[in-house]
Amino acid sequence: PLMEATVSKLKPFLRLYETSMEFMNKQKTWYESPMGTHDPKDVENEVDRSWKMVSQLESDFSEIPCAQTLVANVREKIEQFRDKMPIIKTLGNPGFRERHWEQVSNTVGFPVKGGEETNLFKILDMGLDEYVPKFEKISEAATKEFNLEKSMRQMVEEWAEMEFTITSYGETGTYILQSMDTIQVLLDDHIVKTQTMRGSPFIKPFEEEIGKWEVQLLLLQEIMDEWLKVQSVWLYLEPIFSSPDIMAQMPEEGRRFTTVDKNWRDIMKAAIVDKHVLKVVEIDRILE
Repeated sequence: PLMEATVSKLKPFLRLYETSMEFMNKQKTWYESPMGTHDPKDVENEVDRSWKMVSQLESDFSEIPCAQTLVANVREKIEQFRDKMPIIKTLGNPGFRERHWEQVSNTVGFPVKGGEETNLFKILDMGLDEYVPKFEKISEAATKEFNLEKSMRQMVEEWAEMEFTITSYGETGTYILQSMDTIQVLLDDHIVKTQTMRGSPFIKPFEEEIGKWEVQLLLLQEIMDEWLKVQSVWLYLEPIFSSPDIMAQMPEEGRRFTTVDKNWRDIMKAAIVDKHVLKVVEIDRILE
């Protein structure tokens, strides 16, 4: 019982030690890491958590003056760092690129570069925290551009693993497309999303890239529309023209079907080599 009572009494001291050491170690990392390494939201959450923990400990140590003095000291250090959050939120924006640092340089009137060598220590040494209100507009634009960039990368990633379901069709020796709904829904969704993004005033840095992506999606849609139409008619006609009697009675139509049938088989042979949906646009003259 005495040991349990002792452990219980020492717990607040342990919490104070752990909270203080954790905050100081992280604070050192935040000061020394290149700007943008840590998401400002994560930094703010960590600082708030430490501050709440220390504030709670202050009441736990209300009857132990020495410990209370130590808690107050730690809380003061946390509050001093909290004052740096506006500069961390602006110049520590993970969406910052070289173009944004150029805007920062133009704002302050001397060169400021991002990258490995620019950390919070250097930013504060340069006195840039005085310019926070002016940096907020740059940071806001960087965030919106970054979100557009992320959306674009996410779309590309979603298509990277998307494959056609291609199955052999009876004893014809060739293949057909199946289960196209998922691909069609994703394609429609991404075309709308891409066109909406192209209308954003913050798309300028990626205008060429998003333009090429839209062309690719629209081409894919056109190819798929034609492909499914041809497949539908081919499925109807193939059993008819596989009959020697029909071929004998309708030689002209039979020859025309044979030409289309050969094209169909060539396309499906090429498509099954790599089933990834976006690879299909690379098949020579596929739309034609």
